[in-house]
Amino acid sequence: MPEITPLPIDPIVPEVVALARERGAVVVQAPPGAGKTTRIPPALAAGLEGRVLLVEPRRVAARAAARRIAEERGFELGGEVGYQVRFERVAGPQTRLLALTEGILLNLLQADPFLEGVAAVVFDEFHERNLASDLALAMAAKVRREVRPDLALVVMSATLETERVASFLGGAPVLGSEGRAWPVSLSHLPRPDPRPLSAQIASASRRLLEQTTGDLLVFLPGVGEIAEATRAFGELAAESGVEVVPLYGDLPAERQDLALRRGRGRRIVLSTNVAETSVTVEGVSAVIDSGLARVLRYDPGCGLDRLELERISLASAEQRAGRAGRLGPGLCLRLWTQAEEASLPRRPTPEVLRVDLAGAALQLAAWGEKEPASFAWFEAPNAGRLALAVSLLERLGALGGTGITPLGRRMASLPASPRLARLLLAGQEQGCLPEAALAAALLSERSPFERGGAAARAAEVPSTPSDLVEQLQLLESFEAGSRAPDSPYGRLLPGAARQVLRMREQLLAAVENRRRPGRAESDRGQGSPTPADKKARSKPHQNLPRSLHPVIPPIQAGNSGDTAANLDSGHNTGT
Repeated sequence: MPEITPLPIDPIVPEVVALARERGAVVVQAPPGAGKTTRIPPALAAGLEGRVLLVEPRRVAARAAARRIAEERGFELGGEVGYQVRFERVAGPQTRLLALTEGILLNLLQADPFLEGVAAVVFDEFHERNLASDLALAMAAKVRREVRPDLALVVMSATLETERVASFLGGAPVLGSEGRAWPVSLSHLPRPDPRPLSAQIASASRRLLEQTTGDLLVFLPGVGEIAEATRAFGELAAESGVEVVPLYGDLPAERQDLALRRGRGRRIVLSTNVAETSVTVEGVSAVIDSGLARVLRYDPGCGLDRLELERISLASAEQRAGRAGRLGPGLCLRLWTQAEEASLPRRPTPEVLRVDLAGAALQLAAWGEKEPASFAWFEAPNAGRLALAVSLLERLGALGGTGITPLGRRMASLPASPRLARLLLAGQEQGCLPEAALAAALLSERSPFERGGAAARAAEVPSTPSDLVEQLQLLESFEAGSRAPDSPYGRLLPGAARQVLRMREQLLAAVENRRRPGRAESDRGQGSPTPADKKARSKPHQNLPRSLHPVIPPIQAGNSGDTAANLDSGHNTGT
């Protein structure tokens, strides 16, 4: 085993393992940099009999945690340490420590409600309070209470309301650790800046590059803003030799790894909130915080979740600033005034209080819970919203008088929201699954059309039966190799378009059971379309039956990608 650098969390690790074994539940509070993610799970795997599941809020975090632990311990990734995220599994029969997203844990709880062979479940960065993490913790806690008292639950966070979690876990002990962080000097704008965000970022980066010697980490709300900032950095990058690197959830794993590791020279890393708490970007000495994030909220107009641009909370701002103090004294420039900071909420609103509950209700029904309102939630959702979710599932045919239906069980097994899962199964029933899969992919992924294009030319939108059909036509043209024509939805972005097409293939594979969640070997590279497949799918817009339209939610021009996937998405929300 290679020599392991000491970290602040190390002194309490043996106690965490002992309490997990003796008490069955532990709450750990430690700031970023303490080492809780890379030290506690492998210690549990070594000290307990059975597999340890490390639950992360994002796919990039699950991959990064597994890779880092494997490197520290001298293991081969996919051997003793592995990971599983949506449509990707790198693990095997020897894997004792598996990093996974919250949605994958929900799948495991459905396939094996007793979690046989699992010794401990570790919930990392629980303060993010995703709906899937709330639900998975509540389900695992019920398993432990009723059938698996030997199952250890460890909840970890940097900024956690520890007493509330400890009480939910039956009076679990709470352990704390100091972090390893240097002081960070904060500065704010003297007055609001009316310039576009990309221009603000470019000028701020010039200033901080002169004041620091390390890399810059820039927090932006989404992929569109990252693309705009990258274009704005053209002159700066050319004259200073600084490398501009993006970081977000939809990037291929190899490019995510490059963004997380030190470069050959200085870098400006443009990131969504994936770098806020779950992963560490090496080499950073300064942070520029836009103060913005895209947050999922339920839109009653279309019955789906959409990403809305919002101000971040003070807790998120503190997390972002702390990223500048990992190597030494750092700098953080907040692109808002001190007066504006006074109006920021202290903490973000948990997802259970702001997103669609239909996916969670379906998961509970598939798990055997007939009354989701009486389930022991970590934080109970709004009763009216939960009743609406149940009503939707009944209309979709997922629930009946005696509980979940066979159709509902199939819907619950698919990596899509209940509406889109129903669309996929209806497409399969009617012989147009490839077309339905492309429609579902377009609705669940980031929009392949440049943001703002539709709004600028809304008057030019032709009168057609469906804007979704028009966008499918444009994707078809792109896939066939021709240049997509101009459209009222904005310029077609090749990278985002390819991601939608990849998602179509993955959804097809999921419906057709071409890849099974429990496979032990790596799933990387499977499910790629053959030439015959592509030819058969060349005219999706012509084959989509009108009878499918009732289960396709309306979308707004240029905004189709702002619809969330389901609880198994690993939070594919542009992060």
